[in-house]
Amino acid sequence: MSATLQVSQPVTTAPKTAFLDQIRLRHGPIAQLGRFFLAAEQAAHDIGISLQLHTDMESLCEAYREVQPPGRPVPALPVFDPAYNDLSAANSFWISGHNTGGQLVATQAARFFDLNGSTIEEELTSLRLLYADPAPALAAGMRIEVDCPPAREICGRVTYTGGAYYHKSVRGLGLSRIMPRISRALAYSQWNTEWTAGWVETVLVEKNVHASYGYTRHCPSIKLIGTNRGNAECELVWMQPGEMLDDLSNYASAATSKIDRKTDTPDTNSAPPRRQGSNNRS
Repeated sequence: MSATLQVSQPVTTAPKTAFLDQIRLRHGPIAQLGRFFLAAEQAAHDIGISLQLHTDMESLCEAYREVQPPGRPVPALPVFDPAYNDLSAANSFWISGHNTGGQLVATQAARFFDLNGSTIEEELTSLRLLYADPAPALAAGMRIEVDCPPAREICGRVTYTGGAYYHKSVRGLGLSRIMPRISRALAYSQWNTEWTAGWVETVLVEKNVHASYGYTRHCPSIKLIGTNRGNAECELVWMQPGEMLDDLSNYASAATSKIDRKTDTPDTNSAPPRRQGSNNRS
């Protein structure tokens, strides 16, 4: 894990650089985070998915345009769109997942906010979370209504995570357990964040989808009205570093136990362990 967060490659083909070679862990318990990343990358590999890190956020917008079905465009949220925000490796990244044929099948993004003197509630209702200049969106009638007490407490160094897309061919394989956790862990280690937050549509919370992402805390109500994706009723999800690190450790332990059970075979049949950052894909 020696490269910096400055790598972007085409999203329509399989990765050429190993994901683990793209990242450097800067903050937090490095050994613990390293174990998690090894386990998560291996879990993705085991279901036939190669991961790639990107800091060119325009490529996320292009990816969204490419993967949406005809007649049903779902654009990237403005928070991740450089047309509306000043985005760089210093405050944003996204992760792509590719199947064995090189097809883009999943995305997950993260954005850093310094909210000293503000809160998630204030940033949402003012639309500053989505737009560097929210005036045009406000004039067009867009608004976000927040009736969620925890949103008044989330401030300081905050990561917003979202931008999730999963192709129907990978749904049910567990990829939604892997990529959100990777984005949270990487954002925390890059930006030393005090909170990770996002929103999940209420209909998905009712299906317990937020739990697969690793969130245990959720609270209504966030109503998005007149957005570039239409209207939606959502719930806030959030996590602080202690809870996040416990979740990552539990995930890594469970993933390692699963691998151990799969490889509990006679020595003559065992393969050498994968090296960190290896490009080997069998």
